[in-house]
Amino acid sequence: MTVPLIPLSTSDSRGPGYLLLPPAGGTLQAFGPLAGAAAAEVWGVEYPGHGERLAEAPASSVEEIASLLADATPRDWFSRTVTIGFGMGAFVALETAQRLGVAPGALIVVDACAPQRRSPEKNAKAGASAMGRVFGRTGLTPVAGYRDSPESWEYALDLLLGDLQLLNAYRGPARTRLSCPIAAMRGTDDPAFASGDDATGGWRVWTSGPFVGRVVPGGHLGVLESGREAEFWARIHRLEMAFLDVQPEVA
Repeated sequence: MTVPLIPLSTSDSRGPGYLLLPPAGGTLQAFGPLAGAAAAEVWGVEYPGHGERLAEAPASSVEEIASLLADATPRDWFSRTVTIGFGMGAFVALETAQRLGVAPGALIVVDACAPQRRSPEKNAKAGASAMGRVFGRTGLTPVAGYRDSPESWEYALDLLLGDLQLLNAYRGPARTRLSCPIAAMRGTDDPAFASGDDATGGWRVWTSGPFVGRVVPGGHLGVLESGREAEFWARIHRLEMAFLDVQPEVA
C-alpha cells in the first residue's frame, strides 16, 4: 500500500508547485475547485480508506500515512514544493519531512494547533452525533456537502471519526526543526482556538527559518468554503511574499 501523489492541476507557470494534504475526514474531492483556481501545478494525496480509495483499509496511524507518502515522494521534488497541510494534514507534512530527511520548499499549516499545544484526548469520547453538531456548525469542508443524504452524511462522519481516532493517538513528531519557512493560518471562529491560547503562533518553534502567523475570517477550515478559492490563493501568495520580509532565526 502506498499514498501516491495525484496531480490536481497543471500550469506553465515557473512558480512553485503545491502539495495539498487533507484534513481529518477529508478527501481530494474537496480540493478540486481549489486546485483549479491555483494557476500553478498542484498535487494532492488521498489517504487510504478515503474517497477513491474507500475500498482499502484505512491507515492505522498518522505516522503510517506519512511513511507511505514518503515512500512515494522524491526528495528533490519535495524540497522545492510548498506543502499546505489542512488540520491533520499539517502533522502528516511534519512526519513526512522527518522521514524524507528534507524540508519542503515551505510549509503552510491551516487550522492546526502546534503539536506541543494539542490536547490529544479532546475528542476521544465524542460520538458521531456530537461531532456532527460541532463540525456541521463550523463549516468543515469534508462533511459540508453531505447533509442532504443520510447515507452520505454517515459516510462523511465515519471518515471524520476514524481520522480523529488517529489524531487522538498521535503524540507528535520528534523535536527536529525544519529549515524552511512556516506559515500558520487559522480562522477567527475556529473552536479549536477558542481558549485564546496562541496555538497557531506555537508553530514558530518548528522552524529555524522565517515564520508568519495569520488569523483570517471564518470558522474551522472556512478558507476551503466554495467560492473562496481565489481569496485562498491570494492569501497564500501574500504569505509567500511575507517570508521574504521575515529574518530567519539565528541558530
